[in-house]
Amino acid sequence: MNYLVNFKVKNFRSFYEEAIFSMQAESNKEMAELNTFVVNENLLPKGENELLKSAIIFGANASGKSNLIKALRYMRFVVLSSAGQMNNAIKSNEPFAFLDVANNEITQFEIDFIANGVFYNYGFDIQNKKIIREFLHKRVERLSPVFERQGSEITKLSNTDASFGKFINLSDQTLFLSFAVNLNLPQMKKDFLAVINWFGNLTPLTEMDMNGFDVYSESKQYLDIALELLKRADIGIDNFQVIKNKLADIADKQRCIPVNIAINPLAPHQLKQEQTGMFSLDLETTFSVYDSRNKVVGEKKVRLDRDYGFHSNGTYRLMCFLGFIIKNLHQGGVVIIDEIDSQLHFMVVDYLLKLYNSISSNPKNAQLICTAHSVLLMDGDLRRDQIYFTMKDEKGKTTLSSLSDYNGVKKTDLKSKKYLAGFYSAVPNMRRGK
Repeated sequence: MNYLVNFKVKNFRSFYEEAIFSMQAESNKEMAELNTFVVNENLLPKGENELLKSAIIFGANASGKSNLIKALRYMRFVVLSSAGQMNNAIKSNEPFAFLDVANNEITQFEIDFIANGVFYNYGFDIQNKKIIREFLHKRVERLSPVFERQGSEITKLSNTDASFGKFINLSDQTLFLSFAVNLNLPQMKKDFLAVINWFGNLTPLTEMDMNGFDVYSESKQYLDIALELLKRADIGIDNFQVIKNKLADIADKQRCIPVNIAINPLAPHQLKQEQTGMFSLDLETTFSVYDSRNKVVGEKKVRLDRDYGFHSNGTYRLMCFLGFIIKNLHQGGVVIIDEIDSQLHFMVVDYLLKLYNSISSNPKNAQLICTAHSVLLMDGDLRRDQIYFTMKDEKGKTTLSSLSDYNGVKKTDLKSKKYLAGFYSAVPNMRRGK
């Protein structure tokens, strides 16, 4: 049971002021049976324990949609790289660029999530490329600190004398979360590992990291479901399989990336490292060949990477991330996709959303968060709290709001028409996270 509840970010890229993205459902019964699910009251208070299965962020080009996903990706990167003892992540923080004082101001990241049936609240602050604050809270009967940190000092440590923190030599480039995994603190170590693993299982996808070919090789079931979905999309593919080619022995892995770029400059990421070496992955698709009487007389095999350009860009992109969606629906968790509708027909994306907003196809209550341009998606089977907007002002600052933040929105409204007419560009009634 791994869910995203809330995410807050401040002074990162175009988000200079605090932005709050929430997967907590508003208190209404609109499409609640399919689009939401309820978690135990021990995790979230009664009346606040209903979560959304999906959410879409709309906005004009350069309005900051992708920056919200990049903020989540960056927070994940800091957690995982610090856990791996890579200490350069903090230095790559990107404060708001269009205000002269912002570079010296605090960048804040905070996230609420559920991991292994426990509610956690975790966050850290960065200033001048140093960690100046970090905290982890969890809810048992009430929200209480696991630890709190100010600068390099641990000021609170649950079940442990706080003075213990004074003996810890903590770098301003390292998270205590990852440092403490190696300490002899059994109960806290369990919490720390749960948090790190939650971030490890979080799947934020942008154009350059949709290395989904490997997912299809994990299970024939994933491949079969993907094929069924492709047939529903009427793409024309009769069958496909994963093709794995060895590029080099493991000792020569540094020369694999240039080799794969030569195969397809747009997809250097379809690489897999195994014990025996480095491999490139490709998908071999099969099409039927017909005679003049419309009778099948043979088949044509085409590979996505090797024969790049034969398939449409939309088909290529869909097959890059479809495996992640299928795995997510099967196992649960959170998948985040930037520009899910890029080069894809509206009906295909609408169908993918319906898979999430379902009981039968989403029994684990997996969550999908995505950005999109196709405003027709607004008029599908979505609740108002599943629709978000980004807007950027003349100084380059992005604001994030939900359709449920606006007064006077009716269930019968044609949301796409009102959005295009500018009805949702006024200042919303911000209530989330208060």
